Amino acid sequence: MKGIVVYSSKTGNTKKMAEVIYEALKNTEGVDAELFDIKDKPDIEGYDFALIGGWVDKALPDNLAMKLIKSTAQNNLGLFVTLGAMPDSEHGLQVEDNLNELLQGKNSFGTYKCPGLVDPKLVQKMRGFTGKIVPAHIRDKMVKAGEESRYATDEELAQAAQYFVDKVREKM
Repeated sequence: MKGIVVYSSKTGNTKKMAEVIYEALKNTEGVDAELFDIKDKPDIEGYDFALIGGWVDKALPDNLAMKLIKSTAQNNLGLFVTLGAMPDSEHGLQVEDNLNELLQGKNSFGTYKCPGLVDPKLVQKMRGFTGKIVPAHIRDKMVKAGEESRYATDEELAQAAQYFVDKVREKM
């Protein structure tokens, strides 16, 4: 089974997640996997499956990942993301709902979310939001979440990789 792992990464979080997933797939018997940065504009149509990853922006994958997800005819699709909140948080649950909606009508290979460090430049920018842009109580919540964000642990990344290995094996 030939697969492709494509990622969009701003701070390196999603790139690391993609690399761990790719390595696990590459070492899975019967799977031939390739890894690409989305900026290289890979053609994902000629593969048996595609896993697309991005960083979360407004509870959705970032613009580059969204563009690929929405434009592909690839029907065998899995999605993975990193987000500046814990995956089981209220925000994480909204992200999960949105990812599942993006996979409707596809032969889903599932979704996976890992925590990711919010870009410190974005946290600084959020501190400057006035009440006209974002209400103060929401701004404070966003800043706090950004300050508490962290990179995914090696264990969390390994769990993501195993999740997709299992999904691919189910489809073989």
